[in-house]
Amino acid sequence: MRSKKFFLMMLLMIVAVVSAACGGNKSASGEKEDTKKADNAEVKVVSSEYTLPEDSTTKLGEGELILKVKVSIKNTGQKPLSINKRSFSLYQDDSKVSDVSMYSNNEGLSSASLNPDKSTEGYIYYQVDKGEKFQLEYTPETYGDEKVEPIEFTIDGGSSDILDTAKKLDDPAKALLAYTDITLFGKDNDNFEKLTGENKREIVTDYLEGGQKSLIKNMGIYDEDQVDKKKLNKLISTIQNVYQDKAKVKAVTKTITSDEATVETTVTPIDSSDLEKRVQKRMEEYVKNSGKDYISREELISPTIDAMVEELKKVETASSEKTVEVKMNKTKDGKWQLDLNDYTTEDYFSSFFKN
Repeated sequence: MRSKKFFLMMLLMIVAVVSAACGGNKSASGEKEDTKKADNAEVKVVSSEYTLPEDSTTKLGEGELILKVKVSIKNTGQKPLSINKRSFSLYQDDSKVSDVSMYSNNEGLSSASLNPDKSTEGYIYYQVDKGEKFQLEYTPETYGDEKVEPIEFTIDGGSSDILDTAKKLDDPAKALLAYTDITLFGKDNDNFEKLTGENKREIVTDYLEGGQKSLIKNMGIYDEDQVDKKKLNKLISTIQNVYQDKAKVKAVTKTITSDEATVETTVTPIDSSDLEKRVQKRMEEYVKNSGKDYISREELISPTIDAMVEELKKVETASSEKTVEVKMNKTKDGKWQLDLNDYTTEDYFSSFFKN
């Protein structure tokens, strides 16, 4: 079960704190089809939407996005028609816009020689200012002194339909924060299932049950009956509250393809660097004040948990932050889920504490 594997990954934060103390989807279209004819071609703008670069080599400026335009071209002439993305140009305020190469999706408009009555389609990509109006020109390839007037389409990048596609680009980042909410922070997130497609109750239940078992194991306890489960749950709750109150996180989607996204996170962790010393000091005082010559390990379990709860409440926010990129996978129904097999997931959650 996926959720079982999920809590094992997420318990990294609980174990880190306690160990120290103890020693495909089709994209939404933002435009209706617009068809125009030239002397030898019928051209359609099938859809227009905003997207993000597929990797970090394309740097976007403030307010910039990638405009993804799907076009269809049919040869209505009598001779073969050469087609490639250079047949198209995009303008913003009479200035030509730079095109962007996108390879991983295999959706780009390919170069082709169309025989009469044949057609092809594909996407072309441009780096643009979000919300502006654009003019897309198609100029057929000509030979000699032949002149053909270009076809021009207007694309309103500020229309509500196209702007809605920009909002969806935040979904991978929102999904990652939703996972963080219901597990690490121990708080509800009403959009979790909508964003991830995961069963929230199942994830939370497995997380808490696994948390108990992991704590018991990492405290060196072999008999679960020796542990007060209420106190153990209180410890887990305290850890979650500390992360929720003291840690900070921001996330933004940086790259996106048809099946995965990269989310850039900025995490300000909790500072647990002196937690071990503080808990050890409390336990030394406990043993000294008991007046006993010997206290068994079993007798120390409950007071140790109490000490950890009290000292965890004193943990503060760290003075430095860390940037981590996290890989998110897109499901067939358009949801975004953590890639549990990717090292970036572990890097992300481990960045919430500073030893």
